[in-house]
Amino acid sequence: MITLAAIVAIALSISFLCSILEAVFLSVSHAHVALLKSQGQWAGSWLEKARQNVEEPIAAILTLNTIAHTIGAAMGGAQAARVFGEAWVGVFSGVLTLLVLLATEIIPKTIGATYWKTLAPMTARTLQVLIVGMKPVLIPLAWLSKAISPSGERPTVSRAEIEVLADIGRREGTLDEEEYSVMTNVIQLDKISIGEVMTPRTDVVGIPITATVEQVQETMLDAGHLRLPVYEENLDTIHGVVIGRDVWKAARDGETRLAPLIRPLPFSPSTKRVEELIPEMRSQLTKMAIVIDEFGGTAGLVTLEDLIEEIIGEIQDEHEGDEPQAFQSLTNGRVRIWGGTSVREVSQRIDFEPTEDEEEGYDTIGGFVLGRLNRIPIVGDEVPVETGRFRVTQMSGRRIEYLVFLAHR
Repeated sequence: MITLAAIVAIALSISFLCSILEAVFLSVSHAHVALLKSQGQWAGSWLEKARQNVEEPIAAILTLNTIAHTIGAAMGGAQAARVFGEAWVGVFSGVLTLLVLLATEIIPKTIGATYWKTLAPMTARTLQVLIVGMKPVLIPLAWLSKAISPSGERPTVSRAEIEVLADIGRREGTLDEEEYSVMTNVIQLDKISIGEVMTPRTDVVGIPITATVEQVQETMLDAGHLRLPVYEENLDTIHGVVIGRDVWKAARDGETRLAPLIRPLPFSPSTKRVEELIPEMRSQLTKMAIVIDEFGGTAGLVTLEDLIEEIIGEIQDEHEGDEPQAFQSLTNGRVRIWGGTSVREVSQRIDFEPTEDEEEGYDTIGGFVLGRLNRIPIVGDEVPVETGRFRVTQMSGRRIEYLVFLAHR
C-alpha cells in the first residue's frame, strides 16, 4: 500500500510541477520579461532567450510530463492489482484519472496562469535544470520539430492583436481615450498614404527662384510659414526649400539673392505610406517633402507636422485659428464635414462605408463627392450612399469647401 501511494504521489507531483511550469512559461508577457531584464534579474535574460526558441522548454516539459503519466499509470496499475486485486483495477484507474485531471491539470495551470509574475523567476531556474537533464531526449525531438515546422520567423504579436489589446485597455480604464487614439493611429500608419495627409497643390504657397530675400520675407509673413518651396517656372519645377532662419540671416548680412539659400528637398510619390516617410524624413534631417503624382508633377507637399498629426491629432498654434474644422455635429444627427477631410477619416467618424476602390481612389471626401457627381458641384447637390447622403453646402471656386452628411432614419 505504501509503495502504491508513493508511486502515485511521485507521478502526480512531477506532473503538477510540469503543468505549473508550462502555464507560467506561456503566460509570462514580453513586457514582464523586459521588465525583469531591465531590473538586472537573471530570469529576465533567460526567459527572453528561451522564448526565442520556445520549442525546447515546451518539449522538455511535455516529455517529462508524459514519462510521469506513463510510468505512474503502468506501475500504479500493477501495484493496485497486487494490493486490491484485479477486480479493483478499473476503480483505481477512474480515481487516478480524476486525480490527474484535478491535481495535474486544472489546479496547477490555474495557479500558474494566475500567479505567473511571482512564479516567473522560479520557473526560469527550474526549466534551465530540466532542459539540461532532458538534453539526450530533446536533441532528436528538436531535429524532428525543425523538419515539420514552417521555416522563417513569424511575428509573435500581430498589429491586429495590438489593436485588440489597446481596445481592451481602453475599456478597462488602463488607457484613456487619447492614449488609445495614439496607439491605434500608430498601428494604422501602414495603411495611410501621404496623398491623404498632404497639402494639395492648389493650397501650396511657393516662391519663384527669381524672388529677392525681401520678397521672401514678405511672403513668409503673409502666409505664416517659415518654410517655402522654391520653383523655377511653376510648382512642377521645384528646386528646394528656403527656411526662415536662413532668410532673416541673409537679410541681416545684406544678401539679396535667393539661390544661395535654397536647401534640397526629398520627393515622394503620393502612394507612399506615412509609416515609410517618417523615418526617411528623420534620417535626411528635413521637415518637408514634395509629393509627386503618377506623371511626375507636383501633387502637393507634406510636412513632418502633418505626419505627426496622424499620430497625436491636430496641432494648432496661435497662427492657425482659421484652420478648417474637419467635423462639426449639427442638429438632427447631421454632421458638417470639411471637403478636405480624408475618406478614411470620414468612414471612421460617421456611418459611411466606402468600397475599397472608393477609399483607394479618392484622397478626400470632397473628391469622392466630385467623382460621384462627375461634374463641378453647386451648393445643394446631393450624393446618395447606402447609409445616407452627402449634401454640398459651401464651395470655394471649383472645390467643395463644406458638405453635410444626413444619415437615413
